[in-house]
Amino acid sequence: MTTPWLLCADIGGTNLRLRAFQGDDVRASEQHETGGPGELAEIFGAFARAQGTAPELVVAAVAGPVSDNRVQLTNAAKSLCGEDLRRVTGAAEARLINDFAAAAWATARVSPDDLMCLQGAPAPAGEGIHVVIGPGTGLGVGTLVFREGAHAALPGEGGHVALAPNSREEVEIFEAFRTLWPETFFAGGLTCESEAMLSGTGLPILYRAVQAVMGDTGPALDAKGVLTAAQAGGAPVAERAAGVFRSHLARLAGDLGLAAGADSVFLVGGVATKNPWLFDADFVEAFAQGGRFTGLRRGMNLYLLRDPDFGLKGAHNYATHRLAERHT
Repeated sequence: MTTPWLLCADIGGTNLRLRAFQGDDVRASEQHETGGPGELAEIFGAFARAQGTAPELVVAAVAGPVSDNRVQLTNAAKSLCGEDLRRVTGAAEARLINDFAAAAWATARVSPDDLMCLQGAPAPAGEGIHVVIGPGTGLGVGTLVFREGAHAALPGEGGHVALAPNSREEVEIFEAFRTLWPETFFAGGLTCESEAMLSGTGLPILYRAVQAVMGDTGPALDAKGVLTAAQAGGAPVAERAAGVFRSHLARLAGDLGLAAGADSVFLVGGVATKNPWLFDADFVEAFAQGGRFTGLRRGMNLYLLRDPDFGLKGAHNYATHRLAERHT
């Protein structure tokens, strides 16, 4: 490459994906195992050298809490430092951002073609507040604030706010769930971390809890098996587990949107993008139910962001934003 380019990455517990951008065009890409041999920074250095010139800026979206431009990945025995990335790539600057800060940045520039609109406008327009919620291996939450021409992403741990039964029937399910994963519950009650149930990790445990309540002695299922069986029909346990998952995810999305004063709420992540059938009229109705604030919740835009590369897209959007800041 002979013109300035941006090196963007998305690093999860399993895969590390790299892309070289010139403008909005992808010029090169690679994928590696996050847990493979060697240091992560070495992979960046080799990728940059293969392009022939140093990148102008490096941005990596990372699955873990970022502090002082450093991260210890949550689900991999690997760490990374922005200064190391700057050194090995020759870039003027290298930034690490949390993966759900990147997910929020992915909504800064979004086409209606990338969205399944569940409620509201076909696509968000102008300034506003975007909340992103993503059920995948865990449950990630991020917020993008766009006010007076300026963007700011606010990462957080919204996936660990409280989840409680919505009905007498669910009390039994939560009691059974507590016996299976007690450390996710708050004190001695029936309130647990939202991620415990609303994730690819928690859904199989939720299925086992429903099995216990319904007296089912069939085999356990993984998250994909639960949702496949529920979608196909004729599997009461899977359908009930998926129903609990769907209703609580919808209510949590509405709660988080309300708490942030959001104009738009986006669903992202592997579980969501691979199962769009979950987001039916019942999901939208559960999202909207908020007592005296039901009308306000009905006024929020609600979308499924169907781009599976939202982490890389968010890293690129942030890199473009950061580059503009540096040049001004």
